[in-house]
Amino acid sequence: MPLFSAASSAPSSDLPSTGLPPAATGDGGADGAGRRPPLWLPSPYLVLGGLLWAVLSAAAWQAPLCCEAGLQAAVVERLRVNLLHPAFPMTDLPAVASAHYSPYALVQGLAARAAGFSGPSVVALAASVNLLLLLTGIGRLTRLLTPNRWVPVLLLVPLALIHWADPARWSAPSTFAVAVTLHLWAWTGRAAARTARPGDPMPGRTPRWPEAAGIGVLLGLVLLVHPPTAIGAAIGCLALIAIRTRTRIRPTVWRWAFAVVCAVTVAALWPYYNGLTAERTPADGRTTGPPAAEGVRAAGEPYAWATAYVPPGEVVLTDSRPAMYALAGHGAYVLADALPDAGLATTERRERSRAVAAYLDTSTPQARRDGITARYGVRWLLLTRFQRLPENATVLAFSPRTGEVLARVPTTG
Repeated sequence: MPLFSAASSAPSSDLPSTGLPPAATGDGGADGAGRRPPLWLPSPYLVLGGLLWAVLSAAAWQAPLCCEAGLQAAVVERLRVNLLHPAFPMTDLPAVASAHYSPYALVQGLAARAAGFSGPSVVALAASVNLLLLLTGIGRLTRLLTPNRWVPVLLLVPLALIHWADPARWSAPSTFAVAVTLHLWAWTGRAAARTARPGDPMPGRTPRWPEAAGIGVLLGLVLLVHPPTAIGAAIGCLALIAIRTRTRIRPTVWRWAFAVVCAVTVAALWPYYNGLTAERTPADGRTTGPPAAEGVRAAGEPYAWATAYVPPGEVVLTDSRPAMYALAGHGAYVLADALPDAGLATTERRERSRAVAAYLDTSTPQARRDGITARYGVRWLLLTRFQRLPENATVLAFSPRTGEVLARVPTTG
């Protein structure tokens, strides 16, 4: 699908003909051929895709740090503080085989350290890059499959609707993985359909070895960033190879097998975790952290009133799930995450969940509350309007929208 289309400007047929070649008529043109240069116009996909990119990129700066956005910002914050040995995104413990520290996250962490950006700023900038990769991937793949330049334009409609349905829950890693998958499919389809050149000593041996390695590395990258997408990516590659290969498949088997070996190698040797075995949810498949607070639907709450007070690296006790991601995205930790990292030991997860529940229980003695804050280094509380403030807490800020309260508790122990 060309990005630009040419509009012909041939002379009108009702003009008298001299019977001479165009160059001999003296009808001057910049190209000396007696005709005007073609007028280049942007394709519909370039215009509409560029407009969509600009609108959604601007919207990324307005989306609250909820859910995936807050979690990804927290990942960037941990890598910004310690690139080689980061803590868990939400919990103040050294990360062990956390699947959140993918190559995608590592690049974001490097960018944050090099430019001095915060986690939320890097996530907003990455949204623009992800969308650009996605749009160019759509263009490349549709150009491979059909010459109709309106096909990618139609795909812009669901893309816009999916984003505007709930921008706060837009997953940056999965968007990046899908975008890379589109480019991977386009590359695989072109490699599989390549015909032998005259004089080629090994006709039909496609892809070339370096090309097979590159395709395999991309597939391994998708596997590390978002394993569910990698399954679809692999199936799509197999389908393109089976459908578009123009020579006998047998001469290409070893090269495509080499691509698979490269993908597995990249996933297995990633230093932060093993991409072939890492889990992204708790081992028992259930939420072991505190539930989202009853009566509070604060997915759109920016929590700037709270993050302005809590310094990065300090621990907050709360059972409000939206607050957890907003606080962690600005560098703080939470005592117990509603959906904790699978790399965190089950025993530790359950102990922290029980500690949060005990602290928020109105029947818990103050001495036990003080023991919890001392053990886990809790300095801050973020409570809903339905939860009672402890005796020794000092209120610093509150949300007039949700009624939530930020309080400071004294250092004990």
